[in-house]
Amino acid sequence: MLNKDNNNSQYIEGNSRVRLALFAFLGFWGLIGFLLKQIAEKKIEQLNTASNTAAALIELNNIFLNFLIIPLSIFCTIQGIYLFRLGVKTIRAGIHPPPDVRMPFRTKIQTGTAAKLSAIGYLFAGACTFAVIVILILMRHDIFRHI
Repeated sequence: MLNKDNNNSQYIEGNSRVRLALFAFLGFWGLIGFLLKQIAEKKIEQLNTASNTAAALIELNNIFLNFLIIPLSIFCTIQGIYLFRLGVKTIRAGIHPPPDVRMPFRTKIQTGTAAKLSAIGYLFAGACTFAVIVILILMRHDIFRHI
């Protein structure tokens, strides 16, 4: 639904279903992160009692992979794909938000350079989410390369 403000700006009203989906997505991943943190802390406490250092490092590598890299990679992949799609749709339509995209909150309609800058921002944010995955994998490789 389009609304006009008194200074001739147009806004698109937020969609309650999209807002609910956004908060459900963030809440779900927040809960998953909290639970994985609790489990990982218990496993790391168990490593303190291990007498074999090599076995403890291998177990720490598995904890790092299973409780940090894999869940964060899934989250970043979903988020990155959404941001890339939104950036591409904005560039193609030349308007932000694109006509077929529902927004969770009231959003000012932008055209021209402002829309292109929004699209570039979405594409950059999508690239950054994939960069987080690459950095985590490289960090894991660098930390545990001697095992």
